[in-house]
Amino acid sequence: MKIKGIKRRNSIEIFQELNIPDGQEIVIEILDESTTIVSGESQFWKSLEKFRQEQELEAVSIEPEVFGDVRDSSLPT
Repeated sequence: MKIKGIKRRNSIEIFQELNIPDGQEIVIEILDESTTIVSGESQFWKSLEKFRQEQELEAVSIEPEVFGDVRDSSLPT
């Protein structure tokens, strides 16, 4: 389970209802924004790599021209 919250003095205010019993012990991992972004990018690339390894993309026969105009032209190449 992953939830978000904010620290206020010695308490952590969470932004959603938790469906766990009162007194349940929990573990909290503190992530700063830069760590979250790096982790998200890392997970994306791991997932993409796994997808490419599991799928036989050559067998699908998608020609490179299909993707010719999908790149955002406002970004530098």
